[in-house]
Amino acid sequence: MRIILIGPMGSGKSSIGKILAKKINFKFIDTDKLIEIQEGIKIKEIFNLKGEGYFRDLEVKVLKEILIARSAVIATGGGIVQREKSRLLLKNEKNVFFLNSSVKRQFERTKDSDKRPLLNKGDSFKTLKELYKKRLPHYENVSRYKIEMDNKTNDEIVEQILKNT
Repeated sequence: MRIILIGPMGSGKSSIGKILAKKINFKFIDTDKLIEIQEGIKIKEIFNLKGEGYFRDLEVKVLKEILIARSAVIATGGGIVQREKSRLLLKNEKNVFFLNSSVKRQFERTKDSDKRPLLNKGDSFKTLKELYKKRLPHYENVSRYKIEMDNKTNDEIVEQILKNT
């Protein structure tokens, strides 16, 4: 069994994924970290040197590779739903959870990070709002479950995921 977490940056996919994996004794896989390992550089540098399009291609490649994993909790990057190939791969999975988070919460969780290349160009709150609006239909379309993240503890979220798997 695989549990896949999708949602906007700052929604808590990695944090929840680590807690969940530990609780059920599954492997934790973070697609962004995997890309950084394979490329040997940080995502910010990939964006700077090779562009967002190249990064999105890497996301599709990594997603294909990890969807053979068993007993794994997989946290994806916020923009993984931007490519149709990724959406089709996710749509075929049983346990895809959309961790829905308000733009305000996303902003609070990302405002002090310089690791998010899409937020390093001006008004990050506005950028988060635009990305959320653009990606929301894709998150909803490929996920089987939607979990509202605001005002919930990590334990409550993990329990909700486990209840639905």
